Amino acid sequence: MSNNNDNRPFGVSPIRMTVVRIAILLLGIACIGKILYLSFAERALASGTDKRCVDTTVEGWEDQLDSSCNCFVKENTLRPQRGEIYDDHGRLLMGNYTVFEVAFDGKAFAKEYGSSKYSSAEADQLLHNLAADFYKQFKDRYPKYSEKHYYDLFSKNYKNKHYVTIFPAKLWDEHMWITSIDTSFIKNRPYLGRKIMDRKTGKVIDTVQFCRFINFVPWPVRINPYGEMGRRTLGMNDGDRQYGLEYYMNDLLAGEEGSKKYLELNHAVVPLKDRINPVDGYNIHTTLNLEIQNAVHNELNKKLAEVDADWGCVIVMETRTGEIKAISNLRRTPGTANYYSESMEYALNAKVEPGSTFKLASLLAFMEKKSNDTACIYPMFNHTFKVPTKSGSFILKSKSDSKVHGETLGAPNEIFQRSSNIGIASMIFDAYGMNNFASYRAQLTKFGFFDTVHTQLGDLMPASIRNDGRFDNYYGTCFGAGFNIPVLRTLMYYNAIANNGKMMAPLFVKYVTNEFDTIKTYEPEVLIEQMVSQSTLQKARSYLDSVVWGKYGTGRRYKDPTCPFAGKTGTRDIWDESIGAYNYDRNAVSFCGYFPKDNPKYTAIVYMYNVLQHSEVAVDVFGKIARSIMNSNNFSAMHSIDEYKVGPILTKTPINKRFFNKLLSQMGYDTVANETNARYLTLVPEHARDRGNGNKAEDKIIPVVKAVTVGKLERMPNVQNMIASDAVAELTRAGYKVALYGRGIVRTQVYDAENKQVKLYLE
Repeated sequence: MSNNNDNRPFGVSPIRMTVVRIAILLLGIACIGKILYLSFAERALASGTDKRCVDTTVEGWEDQLDSSCNCFVKENTLRPQRGEIYDDHGRLLMGNYTVFEVAFDGKAFAKEYGSSKYSSAEADQLLHNLAADFYKQFKDRYPKYSEKHYYDLFSKNYKNKHYVTIFPAKLWDEHMWITSIDTSFIKNRPYLGRKIMDRKTGKVIDTVQFCRFINFVPWPVRINPYGEMGRRTLGMNDGDRQYGLEYYMNDLLAGEEGSKKYLELNHAVVPLKDRINPVDGYNIHTTLNLEIQNAVHNELNKKLAEVDADWGCVIVMETRTGEIKAISNLRRTPGTANYYSESMEYALNAKVEPGSTFKLASLLAFMEKKSNDTACIYPMFNHTFKVPTKSGSFILKSKSDSKVHGETLGAPNEIFQRSSNIGIASMIFDAYGMNNFASYRAQLTKFGFFDTVHTQLGDLMPASIRNDGRFDNYYGTCFGAGFNIPVLRTLMYYNAIANNGKMMAPLFVKYVTNEFDTIKTYEPEVLIEQMVSQSTLQKARSYLDSVVWGKYGTGRRYKDPTCPFAGKTGTRDIWDESIGAYNYDRNAVSFCGYFPKDNPKYTAIVYMYNVLQHSEVAVDVFGKIARSIMNSNNFSAMHSIDEYKVGPILTKTPINKRFFNKLLSQMGYDTVANETNARYLTLVPEHARDRGNGNKAEDKIIPVVKAVTVGKLERMPNVQNMIASDAVAELTRAGYKVALYGRGIVRTQVYDAENKQVKLYLE
C-alpha cells in the first residue's frame, strides 16, 4: 500500500505550511502594528518633544534630569566659514587653511592587524615601516623624536589598545603645522594598501589605501600668505590674542553658527529634522596695497637691523582719501640680534614723544597769529629766557641747542630748516606770550590734537599734553617733548597740509562683500574741513620743502630730483624709566612728509626707536620707500596725459640707436635718419630750427644728432643695489641686453660674453 505523502511536493506537510504562513502573517501584522504605534503613540518621543525627553539645548535642563531618563535631545554646532581679508586689488591677505591633529588608534590597529590574517612579525614590521616614515616626514618639525620613539609609541599603544595623540594641532605655531601634504604622504604608504584579488584567477587587480588606525583630525586656522607683512594690522582673534582687523571686524568676518539636533534614545543616535544652516562670514576688502606694503616692510626691516633699533613703524596714507596703503610695525624678536617681527601695534598705540616732527604744529600755530613771518627774527642756538612771575619779577632760564657758543639769530624759515628748539619756542612765545600756554594749547585744540578719533582698528587717543602752565612744560611742548602722541595722529595732520588743509580720518577697510554682492561700503571721512587758512597752508608747504631742499635743511642730504618729497625730521632723546631721566646717548628718530611735493599723492611717516643715529636714517628710509612707490606701475598710472609736456631734450648722453627714434617720437620731435651706420647716437647742444614758411607758429625744432663710437663709451654701468627697473634702464641705455633672476634689489651683476647679456641676480 502506497504512502499518501509520496505525492506532496518536497515532502512538506500541509499543516507545517499553514503554520509558516500564519507565523509570517502574524509577524507582518506585528510589524505594521509597531510601525503604527511608533508613528502615532511614540511620535513625540521619536521627535524629541515627549515629556520623557530632556532637551539639553535649553537652559535649566539639569533640573528635569532623573536617574530613569534615557532620552536626550542634543545639538551639534555647525561652524560657518570665516570671511577672508583682501588688499585693494583683491589679493588675499588673510585666508582659511586646514591643519591636522595626528593620532594613533591602537584598538583599530589590533582589530585589523592583530587578527589571524597577519602574523605578529608582519604587524611588527608594519610598525617599523610606519615609524621610519614618520621620522622621515616630521624630523624637521620634531627633531627630538627619533625613529625608535615612534616605534615605541606605536607598539605600546597597540598592545594596550589605546588611542594616543602623536602631534597636537598647534594652531599658534605655523612652523609646527601638519598639512594635507603630510597626511597624503602617510596615507599613500604602499604597505598600508589593501589588495583586491580576483576570485577566479587569484591575481591582484587593485590596491585600496587603508589606514583606519592613523586619524587626522582637521582644524581650521587663519593664514597670512605673506608671513610677517602687515600681520599686526591684519590681526588675530584667538583667545587672549585679540587685535587688528580680525578682532575689530570680527562681527562681519565670523558669520553665524548653525546647529543640528539629534536624539539620543537608549544610547542610539537618531537625527532630527531641526537644522539651522550656518551663515558664512563676510569678506573684508582693505585699503592696503600689497606692493606698497612690501616696499615698506622690506626697507624698514633692513634699516632697523642696520641701526640696531628696538622697534620701528612706517605708515603710508593716500593723501586725498586718508586710505592707509601700508602699515608696518616691526619689533626686535627677544633673544635675537637683528630679527624683527610684527608683534606690537606701534602705529596706533605707541606712547612716545613725537620730537621735532611736532614743530610743524607749532609753526602752524605761529603763522595763524603772525602773518609777517619773513620779517621776524629769533635766537636759534643759545638763549636766556626771562620768564615773568606773578610778582612782576623775572626768572632766568638758559637753554642751549648745540655746542655753538653765543647767541645767533635767524628767520623762521632757517629755524625750521635747522630744527632749532630754542628758535621754535621763541616764535611761539612771541606769538602767544610767555605766560599764555592756555592760548597756545587752545590753538592746538583747533588742529584736532585733543579729539579721540574712532578708526576701524580701535580708538586713536589724543595727545597727552599737560595743561599746568609751567614754563618747562610750555617750552618742551613747542618742539614735541614731555608728552606722548600716537604716530598715526602725527601722520594725520601732516596729511592735512598735503591735502590743502582737509584732515581725513584714517581708513583701513573700503568695503565688505559676501559670495554674491557688496554688503557695505566705507566712504572717506573728513574730520576737519579746513585745518588752517590758505595763506598759512602755502607757507607751511614751503617750509616743509626747505627741510629737504633748503640750504640748511636737516634732510637735504637725501634730496632727489627724480623723487621730490617734502617733510620734517624728528630726533628725540629716550626717557629711561630705570634712572628717571633722559638717555642722551640713544634717540627716537622720525621723518614725516609727502610726495611728490608739488602734487602729493601719498603721505608717510617713519619712526624708529632707540638708535644711536639722528633723524637722517629715517629720511633715508622715507626716500627709498617713496622712490619705490613712484617707480611702481600703480603710481605711474595716476598721471594724466596732459601732465607730460614736450620739454628740452637731454644732450650728450649716448643712447643705443634702436631706442633713439622711439624716444624722440614719444617726446614730440621728428625722428632723424642721419648717422645710419652708427651704433650709438647722442644729441649736441645746438638745435637746427626749421622755419618752414616763416610762420613762427609752425617753427619746428630738429635735433642735431652725432655718432658716438663704442670706444668712446664708458664701461658697463655698476647697477648693484639698484631696484630692477632702474638697473634695466641703465644697462639698456648703455646698449646691453639684460636677464633678471629673482626679485627685489640687484645684488650681483655678471656679464655673459657667450650670450652677450648682463645677468642680474636680485634679492
